[in-house]
Order: sequence, then structure tokens, then C-alpha cells
Amino acid sequence: MIKKLLLLFFFFTISAQSQEDLFLKSLDTLLSSQLKLNAIGSEISKLVYANPEKAAIYALVFDSITTIIPTPENKVDALNFKGMASHATQNYEDAIAQYLDAVRVIETNKHDDRLAQVYNNLAASYNIRGDAKKTEEYFLKAIEVAEKKNDSVWLSSANSNLGVHYNSHEQYGKAEIAFKNSLPYFENKKDSINAGVIYMNLGNAQLPLGKNDAAIASYKKSIELIPYKKVPIVHSVAQAGIGMALTHQKKYELALPYLKKGNQIARDIKYTEQIMETNNALADYYAETRNFEEAFKLSVVSQQLKDSVLTMTQDKNMADALVKFETEKKDAQLQVLELEKEKSTQRQILLTVIAISVILIASLIGFSLYRNRKKNALLAKQKTILEKTLDEKNILLKETHHRVKNSFQMVSSLLQYQSHTAKDKEAKIAIKEAQNRVRSMVLIHQKLYSKDQLVGIDSKEYIEDFTEDVIRSNEFSAHKLKYTLDLESLVIDVETITPIGLILNELLTNVLKHAFPEVNAESLVHIKFLKENDTLVLVVSDNGIGINGDRSEDSFGLKLIETLAKKLKGELSIEASMPKGTIATLTMQRFTIL
Repeated sequence: MIKKLLLLFFFFTISAQSQEDLFLKSLDTLLSSQLKLNAIGSEISKLVYANPEKAAIYALVFDSITTIIPTPENKVDALNFKGMASHATQNYEDAIAQYLDAVRVIETNKHDDRLAQVYNNLAASYNIRGDAKKTEEYFLKAIEVAEKKNDSVWLSSANSNLGVHYNSHEQYGKAEIAFKNSLPYFENKKDSINAGVIYMNLGNAQLPLGKNDAAIASYKKSIELIPYKKVPIVHSVAQAGIGMALTHQKKYELALPYLKKGNQIARDIKYTEQIMETNNALADYYAETRNFEEAFKLSVVSQQLKDSVLTMTQDKNMADALVKFETEKKDAQLQVLELEKEKSTQRQILLTVIAISVILIASLIGFSLYRNRKKNALLAKQKTILEKTLDEKNILLKETHHRVKNSFQMVSSLLQYQSHTAKDKEAKIAIKEAQNRVRSMVLIHQKLYSKDQLVGIDSKEYIEDFTEDVIRSNEFSAHKLKYTLDLESLVIDVETITPIGLILNELLTNVLKHAFPEVNAESLVHIKFLKENDTLVLVVSDNGIGINGDRSEDSFGLKLIETLAKKLKGELSIEASMPKGTIATLTMQRFTIL
């Protein structure tokens, strides 16, 4: 299911008029500067997305006219319009600077009529930049100001945008409240399109909260309000959402037609992301109804679609990078040859002029020094080009980590489907353990993809996330197993963190299988990881039933630990912990810290 739709209300833009080139000339017919400002402001709102470059020019014209009427309101409007134009042309840092300047003007003059709109637009730019904290902060400020001013337009718009932000960060409870707060204005205005989109987003928030009946009602309302031909993607999302809610309610016969219809609409409009989402929804449905063959087929199709999109992007980026690199390399070579030729000519001139006059020699030396400075500047420019090329290669490496992560995820999905079909209990356990081992490697490549550091992993962050994942993936009858962590933050290379993750998985699996016949409120696992002198130390301890006799040397898990420990030049000890439980300690002498 698409978790978010575009933030629809940042600037309330509409289509640009076809005769926009005549607009500036038409300003001469207006009698006052204020009328000109009003006309330019209206035109900017029309053009800000249809023709952002033209909107940016008009924003500068607006700013120049405000010098004639330098009121605080006009200055705020000028900064706001320049921010909108910068946002539309993807210059988000400049947009944020313009909006913050507008806020300062408003606060200085204590005239807050436009403050809600500026806060809303500022939040929009922070959202694009990926600053979730600032995004939430300024949407909430916009809502607070709009409530005080009884400004229903920006109160509704900021609430809707905030709901989309919460949905994208899986804060569905907060998203539901925000969407409900935004609905009354658009319903009263009989704005069926915006109201329908909000109902669809409301359904997307209610569905993961388990409010299936409410989600179905919201999706049906969005279908009722928006004609299919106007916004077909809303119908695809809503139909699939209804099918997912009915699946959750185990109303399988009712669910399937909705899921298929949502999938078909996505195919009709050729919306690749929604095709993948509806394929996944259908796969979940078939898995729920134990039709694992169809579920697997749809999952494979979705993965192929995802890989094809990624491959096309990756191939294009690689081709563009290679063409750019080769072009710049040839240009650099030609420039170097030209510089060398000039340098040779200068030397010949210098030798000739030496015989003529000492004064001319001094002049030529100065000329040569000037040329050398110019050459150094050019070489510095070439260095910048090479560094930029290196950055582009890092992007390709990051995308490679993403594909590796997807491949491991595919293996994990295959193991999950196989576990559903396996009848032997031991086989199920073995498949589950294999899935956990794959998960440890998936997490490594996921973190490499999502962080700027492409060759190393933060040990503290990785062990925290992996431990939580392993504990959450196990089912407990009454109490969830508690755990505590004492971890040192070290950036470790992939060759070291991969075997450590697999060893930690085996030790945690051993605790979950043997330490606690029945998990209770007192059950506890403690994990410790630190660097002591020239040694890494990993300790996993529990307060379970303890070691019962000698440990089995035939255990696959222990053999795997011993094999991986050799790679790290490590030693493993397992002994009883006082007053009860077991403590496993792994010391490692071969590792790389970045």
C-alpha cells in the first residue's frame, strides 16, 4: 500500500496561463505598485510548479518592487515567494534560508498574518531535506498559529501535510488524528478531490493500526468523492486497502475482488510502485489463504519489477558517470598537452631573450610565474573533477549494497515460504535458524546502504538493531524475553562485523532454545561488546537453567561459531554463571576498526 501521497497543500498552486510571457508587459497597465505586487504574487502561485524558473524571475521582480512599498507584509511575501521558487527548483537550502528570514521579519514586526503559511512551507523544505524533527516542529507551529488566528485554510492544510509526514514515518496514531483534523474544512468547501485524498491517507493510517472497519469506510469514502478518471491512483490505493482490511478480518472471499481490482487499475495506469504494492498485498492474501505457490509467484514478480527499476537507474547512472568521466578525462588531457606546449614555447622565448636583455629576462620570468599559477589552478580544478567522479562511484557502490540486501531479503522470503510448507518440526526449526543467519547479513547491507559510511558498520547500532530483530521474531507464550545491552560504539569493517553478527545470532538462538524452558518476568539476557587493549570481547549471558552436562560437540551452531571464530583469531568459552545461568565469552584478536 502506498504509505504517503504528495504533500498536496504546500503552496496551493494551479496551472499556469499560456500567455505568461506577456505578463510583465501587462503590469504597465496597473496604476499602483501595490496592484502590481498583488498581480505578481498571484502569477507566482500559478507558475511555481508549472514553470519554476519563470516563477523565480517573478519573485525577484516582486522583491524589487517592495523597495517602493517597503511594508513588513510585502517583505514577508517577497521572502516567501523566493522560498517557494527555490523549493520548486530543488534549491532547498536557499528555500529554508528565505523562509527563516521571513519568520524573523514577522517576529520583529509582530505581524503574524502570514506566519502559518511560512511555517508550513518551511516544514515542506525540511521534509524534502530529510530532517524529520524540524519537519514535525514547523508543521506543529503552523497548526498552532492557524488555530490562534482562526485560519481554517492553513489549519487544514498543515494538518493534512503533518498526517502525510507521520504516515511516512509509521506514526499512524498521530497521522489519523491529523487527517481527521484536516477534513472539516474541505468537506465544508465541498472540495471533493482534496477531501477524497485525505480520506485515502486516513485509511492508510488506520489500516496498520488494526482499525479495519474504519479503514474500509475511509477508503470507500475516497472512492465515492473522487471520480476514477480524475485521479485513478486513489482508486487503486483504496481498492487494495479495502482488500487488505478484509484479509485482516479473514473475509477472504470478499477481499480478493478488491485486491485484484486495485492491482488491475495500477497496471492500467502503468504505475510501477503501485503495481509492486498491490502485488505484495495479493501475495500476503495468498499466503494467508495458504496458496503459497501464487504468493511466491507474485513476490518474485514484485522483486523483478523492483530490480528492473533499480537496474535501469543504476545502468543510467553508471553510463552517465562513465561518459562524464571519459569526457572530462579527454578534456583534461588536451588541456595538459596545451599547457605543456605553452611551457615549451616559453622556455624557447626565455633562452632567446636572455641574449638580448636582462630586463626582458626579468619580464619573461614574471610571465612564466603567471603561467605556472594558471597551470596550478587548472590542475586544482582537475583534482576537483576527479573527487567528484569518486563521489559518483561511491553512489554506485551504495546502490550495489542495496541490491545485495535485496538478494538476501529474497533468500529470507524463500525460507519463510518453505517454513510454511514444512511439516517436520525439526525442519521448521532449522529453516528458522537459517533465516536468522540471513537476517544478520541483510541488516549489515541495509546499514551500508542507508549510511554515508560505505565500508564499515557501527557495532553499537548494529548489535542493538539485530538483537531487537531476533527477540521480536520469536514467539513467547506469556512474557517477552527481556534483554540489556552494554555496547561500545566502534566502526568495524564488513569482513569483521559479518562473522560477529553470525556468532551473535548463534549464541542468542542457543539462549532462546535452551536457557528458558518457559520465559517469565525474571528471564533476562545480557549482551556486552567492547574493545580491551588489542582484543574485541563479545559476552552473552543469561539467568536461565544453566549448562546441563557437557555441551554437544556435534551441534551445527557450535561448529559454525568455532569456524567463524578462527577467522577472527578468536577463542570461545562457555561456562556456568553464578548464581544461575550461562555465560559465553568470545575474544577476538584479528579485526579491523575504521
